[in-house]
Amino acid sequence: MALKTCHTPASENLRAESKPKVTIAEVAQKAGVSPMTVSNVINNKPNVRPHMRQRVLDAIAATSYRVNPVARALAGGKSRMLSVITQQPHLPYVAEVLTGAAHEAQKQNYDLVVLMFGRRSQSDLAAISRLSAGALLIQPSRENLLGIADLPEHVVSVDGPGPRPLGVDNYGGACQAMQHLLSLGHTRIGFITGLQAAVYDQTPKHVLENYDYTYDHKDAPERLRAYRDCMKAAGLQIPHGYIQDSDYSRAAGERAAKRLLSLKDPPTAIFASCDAIAIGAIHVAQSRGLSVPQQLSVVGFDDFPVALQSHPTLTTVRQPLSEIGAAAVRLLVAMAEDWPQQEPQVFPTELVVRESTCRPT
Repeated sequence: MALKTCHTPASENLRAESKPKVTIAEVAQKAGVSPMTVSNVINNKPNVRPHMRQRVLDAIAATSYRVNPVARALAGGKSRMLSVITQQPHLPYVAEVLTGAAHEAQKQNYDLVVLMFGRRSQSDLAAISRLSAGALLIQPSRENLLGIADLPEHVVSVDGPGPRPLGVDNYGGACQAMQHLLSLGHTRIGFITGLQAAVYDQTPKHVLENYDYTYDHKDAPERLRAYRDCMKAAGLQIPHGYIQDSDYSRAAGERAAKRLLSLKDPPTAIFASCDAIAIGAIHVAQSRGLSVPQQLSVVGFDDFPVALQSHPTLTTVRQPLSEIGAAAVRLLVAMAEDWPQQEPQVFPTELVVRESTCRPT
């Protein structure tokens, strides 16, 4: 894949040092041309005769020479490097987006350089991203976005604030989950929120309708809004305590599930804002001797690999994260190349029914 990272383990550094990199001078010697001619071919300059260009390309293939995208940008050539900036690249969400982005970058003959918020100074991030043709921000926070002094002209954000945001239909996906539970006959449905949902839940509706989400996440409040709307449309009251605050971690999901299942009339189903929360809820239910789904149905949101590893396997709402990563790269490349831009901003979700839901007994 055309994926690079600025944080390489020491063992990989040793392996890289043991195999010297091929230089432009060595390619030039192999092709029998000057280093300047090699540079012109690499940067696709027009002033190289066809037969000379082919000799250079053959020499590049024979020597396995790889262009350093940072060096090319510093030298003033057209950058074919895209920066991906995120806080935690190891998270399943980010990893899925990165996979799609890397595959698409390879198709487009671009390199990806992964940078991490908080692991470099803001001036370092700005300096590297300025050398890029564009930047992809994955799950940036308000503080992240405001903290970077300088970004490339072309920026796309996924699941977070920023210009040209790409994401899923969180409201529609949450409605799919709720309609599934309602169609099974559940009327006592609890909801475990995601990050920041509680803040929006306490904000008047007329304020939210005119709210500028440029610097905030919208996913959690949209899922909460869908839960409320679906319960209302079904003519159901939401009992006190049926909405529990959480973040997107399994531990927080377990704490919220304990509160739900300790109610005098606990729910027969739980809709969790993400798969990690849902897995936590299943664990709590089973530790209390409850059978899932016979005594408690659980639905998540994400469809990460953990959903298939759960026992029972998790009914959840799938986000097309790899497709979103690929679309983000296509959009950045289109902007960098001044091509027409036709990528969607909102992607549909899909309900995936597995073993963790059934009719209430």
